[in-house]
Amino acid sequence: MPPDDTALLAFRYAQPNITPLFGREQIRLHNGQTSAYSLELRWNSRLRLLRDAEKQLHRAQRLRAVGYAIIVVFALLTGFSLYVAPVTAGWLFIAQVTLLLMTMGFLPFILLFSKECRRHRDKLSRKFYESNHEVEYTDDALILINRSTYTAVTQVSLTER
Repeated sequence: MPPDDTALLAFRYAQPNITPLFGREQIRLHNGQTSAYSLELRWNSRLRLLRDAEKQLHRAQRLRAVGYAIIVVFALLTGFSLYVAPVTAGWLFIAQVTLLLMTMGFLPFILLFSKECRRHRDKLSRKFYESNHEVEYTDDALILINRSTYTAVTQVSLTER
């Protein structure tokens, strides 16, 4: 009696990690084949990405605030120098106007950079929300909380590099 080919094919198709065409293992991203340690490492790396995005956003906001402060201060100084008799040297007046115009020229790029940093941070934060997790910001760490059980999954220190 010849061997039953359908039984052999059914056996090959029944194996969950083998593709039927080439017999190679399928790559799964998360379906239970990862250990708790590797899952914690993955969450830690994602939290570090969020922490770095948050730091970049704070830098962009500080840069934007400095740009606004420079514009306000030098606009007031320039207006004061134009309104009152010239009390500053000519080169200082030209430096003030030049710095004011340069800052006003760079301000749109600073605003775009700030907006891009916010978009990136929000995108990363949204991924946590979609995976039913919540990130809590404390004074010294980011804590990842599973929203279904309200347990802390892992945490990343804010001060580490």
